[in-house]
Amino acid sequence: MAVLPRAGAALISLMALWAQHGAHAGLVCPGPESRSVLQLRASQGSPPQTCDLKGLAKLPAQEIVATFPDGLGLGGEHRWRGVSLRHLVEQLGGGEHSQILLAALDDYAIEIPWSDLVRFDPILAYSRDGERISIRDKGPLILIYPFGTHPQLQGQDYINRSIWQVNAVTLR
Repeated sequence: MAVLPRAGAALISLMALWAQHGAHAGLVCPGPESRSVLQLRASQGSPPQTCDLKGLAKLPAQEIVATFPDGLGLGGEHRWRGVSLRHLVEQLGGGEHSQILLAALDDYAIEIPWSDLVRFDPILAYSRDGERISIRDKGPLILIYPFGTHPQLQGQDYINRSIWQVNAVTLR
């Protein structure tokens, strides 16, 4: 009879681990219907997810109107629309202890601190002034900080973090 309680405890422990693991990496985008533009990788060894522009556009959208520092080569004021990077990271099961790595088509990669997501809520923009962003124009995805509302974002650290042609978000 003593075996049954141990087996029950083991089953409960396994269920708790499964529930905890399942909460780490949720499905972020519906299966891509067209060419994938973004690969998402959670830190818990779950398989990578892919998103197309249509899938990203179905996620909660935010807009930022900003004039960028000269170093970004995107002169003038623009209206950017995209999904909050914090939202994507949280959907993948990430949080304040995650390392958030963004990579671009040209293999440039940058780590974005969680504190940026909390303090500035940058977006992974897929449109500028109502138009999709072409690869030639640094798209299809660009990490946009709200430069106009936070003067401290004018520094080189934030200019470097404004990665364009983003094609992967990885949590570690």
